[in-house]
Amino acid sequence: NNFDGKPSLYRNDLAAGNRLALRLKGRDGNSWGVGATVVAHLDAEPALQTKTLTLSRGFMSSNEPLLHFGLGEAPTLESLLITWPSGTRQKIGPLAAGKLHFITEPERGIAPPASSPPMFTSSSMFRGIAHEERTYDDFKRQPLLPAKLSQLGPEIAWGDVNNDGRQDFYLGRSAGTYGGIYLRRESPTSQGAYFLVDTFDPFEADAACEDIGTLFFDADRDGDLDLYIVSGGVECEPDAPVLRDRLYLNDAKGSFTKAPAGTLPGVSISGSAICAADFDRDGDLDLFVGGRSIPGRYPETPRSQLLRNDSRPGAPRFVEVTPEKLATTGLVTDALWADFNGDHWPDLLVSHEWGPVKLYLNKEGSLAEAAPMSGLQPLTGWWNSLAVADVDGDGDFDFAAGNVGLNSKYHASLEHPAVLYYGDVDGSGRKRIVEAKFEGSAMVPVRGFSCSRNAMPSLGRQHSSFHRFATKTLVELYPRQRLGAATRHQASTLLSGIFMNNGTGTFTFRPLPRLAQAAPIFAMAFNDLDRDADLDLCLVGNSFSPQPETGHMDGGVGLILRNMGDGSFKAIPPAESGLVIPGDAKSLSLIDLNLDGHPDLVAGINSGEIMAFLRSPGSP
Repeated sequence: NNFDGKPSLYRNDLAAGNRLALRLKGRDGNSWGVGATVVAHLDAEPALQTKTLTLSRGFMSSNEPLLHFGLGEAPTLESLLITWPSGTRQKIGPLAAGKLHFITEPERGIAPPASSPPMFTSSSMFRGIAHEERTYDDFKRQPLLPAKLSQLGPEIAWGDVNNDGRQDFYLGRSAGTYGGIYLRRESPTSQGAYFLVDTFDPFEADAACEDIGTLFFDADRDGDLDLYIVSGGVECEPDAPVLRDRLYLNDAKGSFTKAPAGTLPGVSISGSAICAADFDRDGDLDLFVGGRSIPGRYPETPRSQLLRNDSRPGAPRFVEVTPEKLATTGLVTDALWADFNGDHWPDLLVSHEWGPVKLYLNKEGSLAEAAPMSGLQPLTGWWNSLAVADVDGDGDFDFAAGNVGLNSKYHASLEHPAVLYYGDVDGSGRKRIVEAKFEGSAMVPVRGFSCSRNAMPSLGRQHSSFHRFATKTLVELYPRQRLGAATRHQASTLLSGIFMNNGTGTFTFRPLPRLAQAAPIFAMAFNDLDRDADLDLCLVGNSFSPQPETGHMDGGVGLILRNMGDGSFKAIPPAESGLVIPGDAKSLSLIDLNLDGHPDLVAGINSGEIMAFLRSPGSP
């Protein structure tokens, strides 16, 4: 139905595939079964399809009272579970494909399944401890930016900073606010507080900095945990002093002082991830610090750093020893160390936006990117997060990589990637962003006429109407030679998945289950959550950062994926897992909060309160 226009009719030209249709009849005058929810169980993926019968489909439009299920090549539908508006539950099946089935609500339905406790239950241990984001208009500075870069936190660093046997934490803060060390109490206060800050010194003096990456580690080899904070964000000019990273030294009692000048390289970089390993095997922890962006100049490549630890007890010092290809690796979003080739030297894995996940192999203290035959390079994406584990039990490390998922306006493939150009595409002398997508073999702009001409007024002078702009291909809007002179960035997949290590220096990509593609994934962690000796995967995400035309990518509520024993994964529904995180989740920690010997889940939420989920007693 088109308002004030002729209706559109679409013909299905598929030559293969089966379908099944349902007509429902309810009781008590509900002759069309409106409001019934039907869950279809199939033998093939997707194993579940859920639909609710509603007639309204927008203003002054309606559907006929039918439910349609696409079955692919399956000849039958295994079973249907119908929940009628009255609460009656009905299960039927199998049902043959290619037919219209009439189903009447029964007088008596099946009993609900016996309830069992979910794996996790929500906890209020972090009540009142929240991240507060300062409002900043990224799009005023770069009008055609795909998404904000000022909403990347918070990270949470965990460690026993005062040697009392309990886990304390530091919550990363946005620019304009300051953090503190939250010390775990032996017992909660009368107000129910489990964590308290004794003092905000010395962090208050650095309130102008944006905390992006956070890490507790022993920097100066004195046996206690020091704190490294990666500064980042875009609310400043490039090379601004607020972009300098900070190291805070612990006195072994949980009190911190800022490391003296000269401890870290005196560079200002808008950073992202930080990870530690003894990459040169000299007995101390070295650091990789990823560069995320250059303020006001996205998607130009910032500098990343490999910092060698040359500290002595009481005299911390880090020296940059970054190979040039690693220094300019790309827009880094996450990084971790692991021995992927079994030579007992930690290798470095780095994820990128508008790039692949890159593996830098460690050859006795020298890092070099893995050969193109590794299978990583073709899969460029908007990779956000990494987690490493031996998921198939074959003795080598595999890894999971979180991407933006499939629940957005964007689409990408090896043949037709999502594309972004950056350069002087309009002849104004200023570099601009142009997002592009494929329609058939032609590329067209992603952004509309209104925002494009606001950023590049020459477009408004060249094209007099929205229709004229909308009918042009990319090379008809922007001169071919200017596009050729611009830098081109592309993403060939938006799927999140597992990269399986084949043990020969190559990886095979396996997409995660469909439910895991419902939203961007910003944090992941492996653990044997169901106690079957296989490592399961927990993930959180969503993004409230995309530009207004795109809108929030918030189709996820967090997810636990059960490892089926062979490295394949199956989603556990939120009702069974108990994990429900609908906000803009940016970090995830597995910490034993209640000291029961089982990991609990802690998520950092942008502009929100920390969320925690405790393992339920007696849960599977």
